[in-house]
Amino acid sequence: MARRCELMELHTLGVNGGYTQQDVTQVARVFTGWTIDEPRQGGGFIYRPRLHEPGEKVVLGHKIREGGENEGTQVLEILARQPSTARFVSTELAQRFVSDAPPPSLVNAMSKTFLKTDGDIRAVLETMFRSPEFWAPEAYRARVKTPFEFVVSSLRATQAEIADPQPLLGVLNKMGMPLYGMQPPTGYSTQADVWVNSAALLDRMNFGLALATNRLPGTSLNLAQLLDREPVAGADPYQAQLQLEQTLVAGYISKQTHQAIEERIIGPQAMPQFADLSHPANVNVIAGLLLGSPEFQRK
Repeated sequence: MARRCELMELHTLGVNGGYTQQDVTQVARVFTGWTIDEPRQGGGFIYRPRLHEPGEKVVLGHKIREGGENEGTQVLEILARQPSTARFVSTELAQRFVSDAPPPSLVNAMSKTFLKTDGDIRAVLETMFRSPEFWAPEAYRARVKTPFEFVVSSLRATQAEIADPQPLLGVLNKMGMPLYGMQPPTGYSTQADVWVNSAALLDRMNFGLALATNRLPGTSLNLAQLLDREPVAGADPYQAQLQLEQTLVAGYISKQTHQAIEERIIGPQAMPQFADLSHPANVNVIAGLLLGSPEFQRK
């Protein structure tokens, strides 16, 4: 029965979608017989008539006459046409692509398209992509990466080579997002307030520096690939910083972040634990600081 509740709460109507406990019970009866063939061997869907509970059911005020497998299909169609489903799905999409708290006007427009097109997700997305809310300045990079997204994007941005993924799994564990570690069916949250705090940001900065300076076991980085040249001692760190800003964050860097990194590398408070000021590894430190910057945390 729990799975039937999830169908309505997590995938269609939402937690406040207007269904009752009676609806949950009736949906559970409808889907008796729907199962998986040899699940341990990766089997697919199969309907077993002998497991189906006969009789008429009532779901959200709709009578479902006895019809075996077809009963489940009817319920799915009913759920897909509910205004609550349109709003729930539209909100989930807007949160994914726009912001943690998308504008109600955007969700309303997407919901109307959902209902008008009988749940055509392509049309709903097109409504979103063409909306002024999607293109508003405040929506640009408004979302914060989860730990998994941060680690993966760091590896991709730096073109890192991975020989042993186990240390990376340890990093995710430390950041609070172990791979396949969330037991509830809701999965890991994508909301910024779950992942953004001083300790978490420090962990991200330390990971960025360890990755960029080749201090992460099992992973290596060739900075020459990012700079299109081998870093040499005495090279202009200003130019290296500008190039890395373009490479790692597409130039999307605030003046405050740019100056803070510049001061850490050039000024007297540079980071001696990573490299001598005249050593080319300083360029790696610039890359690490950019990975840990507020701008790289956003998507």
